[in-house]
Amino acid sequence: MNPTDRRRWPRTTCEMPVMYCIGRKEQFYPATIHNSSIDGLYFVGGNAIKDGNACRVLIEKNSEALTCPPDFKLCNATVKRCIPLPTTPQPAFGIGVQLDGWCRSMESSEIQKIFCRCDACEAEIISCDIRKMDGPLFLCPNCHRRLQEIPDGPLKESYLRCLLGNVI
Repeated sequence: MNPTDRRRWPRTTCEMPVMYCIGRKEQFYPATIHNSSIDGLYFVGGNAIKDGNACRVLIEKNSEALTCPPDFKLCNATVKRCIPLPTTPQPAFGIGVQLDGWCRSMESSEIQKIFCRCDACEAEIISCDIRKMDGPLFLCPNCHRRLQEIPDGPLKESYLRCLLGNVI
């Protein structure tokens, strides 16, 4: 892994049309996926979404570049970053999302969860249970609780620097 790359999994480049909606609304907007990984997508769309908000991405065609399970067309996701793209003639936003799970259709209640790894213990856990720390650190609930029990000071700062060094 490139030491300056803060992503846990490699990205796969692809140009694929998709539709996305903000939250649970039924109004979808066109977008283009530019890259994907096991637990994330980066796409460009014309409507902004606030960081931290939920969104859904409808995959019009399955692609080998995406890691979605066969026959799953809709992913639930959390927006990690949405930035305006100044070099486009129309308003456009670069949107990075962390995938929370895949569904077969809009009506389906069955969600196949996405698993991630804790940056401290490397346990595999469901991504919605991950605790986000300052910066690019993600911890499982147990490691997060243990970290919170360490009093503020040099020991805690050193531990965080060590974890950050392992991620970056």
